Amino acid sequence: MATHLPEARLRDALAKARAILAETRGLIVNAFQTDFDSRRKADQSWVTDIDLAVEQLLRTRLQEQFPTYGLIGEEYDDQNALAEFTWVIDPIDGTMNLRHRVPLFGTILALLYDGRPALGLIDLPMLGRLYSGGAGLGVWCNDRPLRLADVADESEIQSEIISLGGRGQYISAGVQHVFDELMRLHLNVRTYGDCFGHGLTIEGAVGAMVDFDLRVWDVAATQALVEEAGGKFFCWRVRRVTPTHTRYDVIFGKPRVVDWITRTLQF
Repeated sequence: MATHLPEARLRDALAKARAILAETRGLIVNAFQTDFDSRRKADQSWVTDIDLAVEQLLRTRLQEQFPTYGLIGEEYDDQNALAEFTWVIDPIDGTMNLRHRVPLFGTILALLYDGRPALGLIDLPMLGRLYSGGAGLGVWCNDRPLRLADVADESEIQSEIISLGGRGQYISAGVQHVFDELMRLHLNVRTYGDCFGHGLTIEGAVGAMVDFDLRVWDVAATQALVEEAGGKFFCWRVRRVTPTHTRYDVIFGKPRVVDWITRTLQF
């Protein structure tokens, strides 16, 4: 982690980002009650009017507050993406849930410093939960400080929940056997997907999450939060699909649970 960053600068960025996400939360909660449109993008993933409106608002506010910082977002072109400080935006993580009015979706913001996650924020607007923190600052769920407590030893691992995300992610990544093998080997597998599952893992309700076929905006905030909370973040594979298109296969959570998964699956 970028622990050498000036603490005051990080704290200021975190406070401003929290305020910005309070504004986007209001937009989302109001729009959730409307008949919003959705459609498929070129890559066949879904986007809604809410995704686009949230990213537009985030870009406007971040450019006002941080005019020299870069911007990387899911729905619009990158701006100054190689800047020393770069914000990474996922306006709606879990768009499929949003389309079906399942309230398990959220907005993700991460701040990179020289390409490394330094701050992370995950807002679940319909649940009223904001996970936020960063290098040297601590991690919170709303106002509650979080610290990941590891299992005492491997005898406790079968009592932990392991979340796998969606099966389709493993098919896309060409590793469907990973999903099948964990379902066979572990007693308490769940499929809490997207940022909802990430949040549960950051606070320790889920012992570890195995999440494949992710993009940088899906995972940068989680890395910052998990590592600062005392967890382990393991990137098994980075796949460059095209010169500008990278996918990440990751495992994160309580250190001994992550180690058990990586050893069991021989990663």
